[in-house]
Amino acid sequence: MDFIIIGGGAAGMAAASKAKRVNPLIDVTVIEAGPFVSYAECGMPYYLGGMFEDYSKLLHYPLTEFTEKRKIKVILNESVTEIDTSRQQVKTSGKKVFSYDYLLISTGASAVKPKGISGSDVQTIRSLADGIALKPEVEKSKRITIIGDGVLGMELASTLAESKKEITMISHHKTLFKRLDEDVGQELLKEFESKVKVEKNSELISVSRSDGEFKVETTMGQHTADLVLSATGIKPNSQLAFDAGLSLGKNGAIKVDNQMFTSDSKILAAGDCATSLNKVTNSEDWMPLAQISNKMGRVAGSNVGGERMTFKGGIGTTLVKIFDYEVGFTGIDSPTSTKYGFAPKDIFVKAGSKAAYYEGNSNAYVKITYDSHSGRLLGAQVVSKSNGAWRLNTLAEAIYAGITMEDLFYSDLGYSPPFGPVWDPIIIAASLGMKTRA
Repeated sequence: MDFIIIGGGAAGMAAASKAKRVNPLIDVTVIEAGPFVSYAECGMPYYLGGMFEDYSKLLHYPLTEFTEKRKIKVILNESVTEIDTSRQQVKTSGKKVFSYDYLLISTGASAVKPKGISGSDVQTIRSLADGIALKPEVEKSKRITIIGDGVLGMELASTLAESKKEITMISHHKTLFKRLDEDVGQELLKEFESKVKVEKNSELISVSRSDGEFKVETTMGQHTADLVLSATGIKPNSQLAFDAGLSLGKNGAIKVDNQMFTSDSKILAAGDCATSLNKVTNSEDWMPLAQISNKMGRVAGSNVGGERMTFKGGIGTTLVKIFDYEVGFTGIDSPTSTKYGFAPKDIFVKAGSKAAYYEGNSNAYVKITYDSHSGRLLGAQVVSKSNGAWRLNTLAEAIYAGITMEDLFYSDLGYSPPFGPVWDPIIIAASLGMKTRA
């Protein structure tokens, strides 16, 4: 059996490895457009910020792990240009033709540049190759402008500011980091704006380069920079699938079922290019996240190998470090909950992250969204300088399991002064939620 995989990122290599483990007799070939496979894309802000200099630390495995140990054929620096579904073949930029019994499309997603901006004046970061090329530019730049205040933009701004760069952030929102509610993010954003120059309610008009520096024009005025980075979002790389006649779903991602099969029974899709199930809403969604991509890839590879496996859905759990803060969100918020027929209520708690007397105690901001009829947890947001990540992950597991606020209250969380007060902010929120049920 010939299993061809387009794309050697998280989903592609997870699928290749799983398929070979399930059935070592399968011939697996991965065709990757870039020079690397299986790398830690989420580590690039730290690489660019100077935490380490050797980009190979971002590679999960050396190439030989796949080609020699796992017996997977890997073709680098070659892209697939066409999928011929009638002949079950793919054609590449190198004029090669590969036949498949099963095909996996794991082409990932691409950075979206701001409207009206083209050319090389504005840089984007999406691949390891992007990061390697950008590293010298970042190192020699003192003033850096970042367009966009999502997860990547905020993370880049904080990391680069910590490496003594002068950062200007352009956001078209009235408040930064729109995914966080203002009450949860109040302390974080106040500190962020004390360290980064921020233009809110600002739209980019133009970026031009002259005499070695950039002139950035926005609706708020003009400023100069040594480097301009765009972090205004991504889009799924689904054009190849669309041209092959495959169905697309939410956000233009490739529509798949819970076994990762597309509208063609011989073609699967996984990772940032494919749709996934939102476990809270039980509806189709698009969640371009590393954990989900890896799991989708494993499901795809298992099914091709002959061992049935289904993807049970995700809830979009996201964690990010912004300066000294651990920031995270998961599930859905109140406005989204209402759209899906829930009757949401929010519980917001500001409490100590550790025992009051323990060194390093600081504020923990916790917000839980739940259905006021059933008590079921729907979403959560956490911001804290200490022990924020474990609280967010605890709430993510609770949401994934579908438990209620009462269940959460009675959950037996471990207690120790360095990690939280005896009445943890999570338990306080759950207690308040039990009192406010409809």
